Amino acid sequence: MQTSFSPAQLADLAIREADAILRKCVHCGFCTATCPTYVELGNELDSPRGRIYLIKDMLEQDRPASSEVALHIDRCLSCLSCMTTCPSGVDYMHLVDQARVRVEETYRRPLGDRLTRSLLAAILPYRGRFRLALAAAFFARPLAPALDAFGGPFRRLAAMLRLAPARFPGRAPATRIHPAAGP
Repeated sequence: MQTSFSPAQLADLAIREADAILRKCVHCGFCTATCPTYVELGNELDSPRGRIYLIKDMLEQDRPASSEVALHIDRCLSCLSCMTTCPSGVDYMHLVDQARVRVEETYRRPLGDRLTRSLLAAILPYRGRFRLALAAAFFARPLAPALDAFGGPFRRLAAMLRLAPARFPGRAPATRIHPAAGP
């Protein structure tokens, strides 16, 4: 892919690395067949090739991320199946990581998104908090249809509640240490 970064931009190591990655892409589209978000949504901007175009434009124009760029970068699952099929060896992982940093530095997410992300960051890494949230979701699950009726942000909450398990899982057995056994 041809790029048009200025010499001043290329003085930045991150831009220089992005430029090297972008130049490897030949737009062949092999990546689209293995990208789960593209296969599911069918939108070119949700494919690695489409995201590469968005990232290239954002970096070359040296502008903050837009809501559109943030949306399509956020939809990348980072499964990296695109990298295994790319005949040119595009290092998509590092490019999308740079884009995510740029999005976080330059894009102000809507309040609902910021609150959701803060809540998930405060719950997911902690087993006890996660179990408590799972218990709350289990008991709130019957409220999902009522929340759907309110619409708006409540519809997203209702969708999350429907994903909660229908049965509350019991405690996992204590982890045992199994000594290595070999020949």
